[in-house]
Amino acid sequence: MHGGAGFGKTLAVNTCLRALEPDEDVRRVTFRARPTARAVRYELFTALDLAGEPPRHPSEFDRLLKTALAERPRTFLVDEAQWLNGEACG
Repeated sequence: MHGGAGFGKTLAVNTCLRALEPDEDVRRVTFRARPTARAVRYELFTALDLAGEPPRHPSEFDRLLKTALAERPRTFLVDEAQWLNGEACG
């Protein structure tokens, strides 16, 4: 969804999600401008409420996130998604 600040985008998305799937596990993620893949991993780690310390190595981190994401369906709302670049989405 795209529009100027203060037009109610977040409210509209939240209202629609509650109406369509009231019990959906919705996680909100906000990235800073041009986040690295590492920053995306840490944001997902936090959004998923994973226990312990984040892994140091990218391959271990990716494996942990993939396992957690495969456990059950979730919806992620990404605020400021236009700031994601190819590296962050890969």
